[in-house]
Formats: sequence, C-alpha cells, structure tokens
Amino acid sequence: MFLAGPGTRKEVWERNPEAIQWETFKRVSAGLLSNGLIETVQPMNVGHSVAKARLTTKGRRAVEGWRIVRERG
Repeated sequence: MFLAGPGTRKEVWERNPEAIQWETFKRVSAGLLSNGLIETVQPMNVGHSVAKARLTTKGRRAVEGWRIVRERG
C-alpha cells in the first residue's frame, strides 16, 4: 500500500481496505514508523494539513525484499 506513494494513513489504507482492518492498520503503521520503515512529512502548504506517511529508503528496500521472497514463495 505504501509503494504507491505518500498519503495520510487513511488514504494509504483506503488503497486496499480488504487487506487489513483499519484498527490493525493503525497499529502496524505505528510499528513501521517506530522502526524507521515509514516517515511522516508535512505538506509544503502552511495550515492545518494532515501529515502524510511515506516509505523511507530502509522501508522501500524491506518491502521490495519481502515482495521478492513472496514471489519466489
């Protein structure tokens, strides 16, 4: 879901809501954030905009590695 690009947590989850429940996704994304696999960024416009989450370089390498393992599965 994060490979498609940055988005708010809700936007990222809505890319494939059948994959995981919203409550579980929030916990998983918090774990990914604490482990440095995703980061939050503020949009450039000033105001009360919501931060967007995106994969870090470490996160992108990990996800791509998981995809390779899964495809070979």
